[in-house]
Amino acid sequence: MLKKILLLSTLFTLAFLNQALAKEKPLIVLDGQEALNNQKVCWYENKRYTEGAYIAVGDIRLICTAKQPNFSNSDLAWLRLSANGEIIYPKQAKTIHVN
Repeated sequence: MLKKILLLSTLFTLAFLNQALAKEKPLIVLDGQEALNNQKVCWYENKRYTEGAYIAVGDIRLICTAKQPNFSNSDLAWLRLSANGEIIYPKQAKTIHVN
C-alpha cells in the first residue's frame, strides 16, 4: 500500500512539474483512490463509462463491453453496434499452430 501511495505521489509531482514547465498543456488531475480501485471502464471525452454504456458518435453507435467476450476478466473497449443492435467484434488475427 505504501508503494502505491509513493508511486501516485511521484506521478502527481511529475504531472505538476510538467505543467509548470510547459504552460500550453492542460493540467490533468488524477484521483488516487480511483487509480487504486482498478475498475474497468471505457473513456470518452474525459468521462468514464461502465460496461454496457451506449454512446453515439456521429452516425456510429458504440457500446462499452468486453474486448474479448470469451474471457471473464477481459479489458473493456468501445465496440461498434450494427443497425439491429448487435455488437461487431473486430476480426481476430490469424494464428499459427505449431505441432
